Amino acid sequence: MDFEFTEAQKKLKNEVREFLETEIAPIANERDLKGPLTREELVGFIKKLMPFGYYNGMVPKEYNGKGLDATTMAMLIEELSRVWSGLAASIWIASSANMVAVSSPYFMEKFLTRTQKGELIGCAAITEPDAGSNAASIKTRAVKDGDEWILNGSKTWISNGSVADVVNVLAITDSGKGQMGISMVLVEREVSPFEHRELHKIGWRAFPTSELFFKDCRVPDENVISGFGGTGNQGESRSGYKNMMAAFESARSTMSVLAVGICQAAVDASIDYVRQREQFGRPIGGFQMVQEMIADMITETDASRFLTYRAWQLIDQGKRARLESSIAKGYACEAAVRVASKALQIHGARGIDENYAVERYLRDARSLTIPDGTTQIQKLVIGREAIGIRAFD
Repeated sequence: MDFEFTEAQKKLKNEVREFLETEIAPIANERDLKGPLTREELVGFIKKLMPFGYYNGMVPKEYNGKGLDATTMAMLIEELSRVWSGLAASIWIASSANMVAVSSPYFMEKFLTRTQKGELIGCAAITEPDAGSNAASIKTRAVKDGDEWILNGSKTWISNGSVADVVNVLAITDSGKGQMGISMVLVEREVSPFEHRELHKIGWRAFPTSELFFKDCRVPDENVISGFGGTGNQGESRSGYKNMMAAFESARSTMSVLAVGICQAAVDASIDYVRQREQFGRPIGGFQMVQEMIADMITETDASRFLTYRAWQLIDQGKRARLESSIAKGYACEAAVRVASKALQIHGARGIDENYAVERYLRDARSLTIPDGTTQIQKLVIGREAIGIRAFD
């Protein structure tokens, strides 16, 4: 499998890195410490980064998108994560609004103009207080009432939940059909208001993450959809759960490429530091144990990158990446914790100083091992795919 970037990809990567180093890196650490981005801030960052392919990168050119392949998109996410992982994650989640906007003529008319301007923020609401790794056990319910659905329930740990304009809510629409009775209900904040409460995390502090509360929330019938890429409520809504499970392959591949970006940031910062920092009359980069840590960090970063881009290339080819995305997510996110921890150790006291980015790398890396299936869930998926026996129903 060829992991070499094309000349066009290399050119784009260099242009993006130069822009990020100049425009985003200088403000990332200070802004991240201030807490969740506002909707206006997030839209502002999206508009700055859209010319490179962020937010609209995988939207077809016919809808004024960049028409990028998945591997190129992964490269862009890695570069932004290297500078500011929380912003990279928030913009990626926000871009889900594009999938809704191009899914049907109905949604095109409602949303396409706003997505083309980078002004519609999306998110997905799956996890509930009592339904995390087992998404099939959700309790949020939508009941048909004339030409509307009445949505009741709560969701938690929802990325972009406090700033999203449109939320894909996983909900039970037919309790008699088990998983096939679970649908995606598109909730527009302006049309169907709901409440939220911000959650504060160890990492990704600028990345909005919320609890959402739906109480007798009325949603138009047309907004019950089959999931990401659905085509409206035309008898397909009952496949929402399966569509969402398939979307986890992309989500897990995204988590892994975010991890690769953090790994690379930690490696780059450490190499720069050990060349400059002197002890005992010479740079600490000349000490054998420091070089051992650097070597381990580089090796784990490269291994994570190869596993990650393998999954993205399968997505590019239109193939399922159930096994490969779980391998990448399980390995790369844990590797990011190890690599960032070594970077902190190399930096000594400066590593735990909030004025330096290294401690942010470790906090953000630790946050990656939980979303879209914990490391342990990835191992169960890998085991199931290899052995053919489920560890749970």
